[in-house]
Amino acid sequence: MPKVIVVGSVNVDTVLMVNRHPRVGETIFTNKLVIQPGGKGANQAVAAAKAGAQTYLVGLTGDDNDGQRYRKHLVNCDVDISHLGQVEGYTGSAYIVVDSRGENSIVVDPGANQHIGEAQVQAVRELVEPGDVVTTMNEVPTPAIIGAMETAKEGGATTVFNPSPWEEDMRRLVEMCDVVVANEFESQQLGSENRSIAMTFGARGALWDGIFAPAPAVEAFDSTGAGDVFTGTLCAMLAQGASKEDALTVAVHKASHSVTHQGAQIWTV
Repeated sequence: MPKVIVVGSVNVDTVLMVNRHPRVGETIFTNKLVIQPGGKGANQAVAAAKAGAQTYLVGLTGDDNDGQRYRKHLVNCDVDISHLGQVEGYTGSAYIVVDSRGENSIVVDPGANQHIGEAQVQAVRELVEPGDVVTTMNEVPTPAIIGAMETAKEGGATTVFNPSPWEEDMRRLVEMCDVVVANEFESQQLGSENRSIAMTFGARGALWDGIFAPAPAVEAFDSTGAGDVFTGTLCAMLAQGASKEDALTVAVHKASHSVTHQGAQIWTV
């Protein structure tokens, strides 16, 4: 059966729960601090595995305690880490502020993720087969994104790209991909008439190629990683042969459910 190959980041998230986001120059107190697994690549890989797809995560962790813990966690989540490398140094990290409405602001320190490159492109070359789905995002170096997408295309895979965090040169990367998962801001920058774009609207749902999937009503607690759950699930559904409508519907429902609890993932170790 076709598989999902995620070329992406692994981060350990430090989450600060606050009543509201601070203004520039203002100091406020947190209500709660949580350390949890994150990173867009790992989030998507775990979501894809949970949606039933054979899933490989291609990337890097550090050789620190965070990296060791994360690797064990991914194995427990049924993510294949045989092509998840390890470098000397520290695993990527992110610092996330979440307010009482579930809205977040994020600052990322890439750590090991900044070294993702030709070795990971070669891993895609070894893994990819016709019918697979290969996905990546803008939390890894641009040469690795380009190399992974070109290799995936050559191998007969469907390519998916999430242009987040947004940068102005994203358009050239978007043109390489079969499917682009983008939020409202990113879609506006790219031109929302592009039929390859699966546009996510948060609590309202998502739109792809004229198909709209409404989101179920839920009580939002933390929206961190919801877009990654959507992307990972969408990739898994496509790899398993689902129609666009079915893939979009399931992805929206999984993403909506993810905002009802803390973070996109919960530690298993």
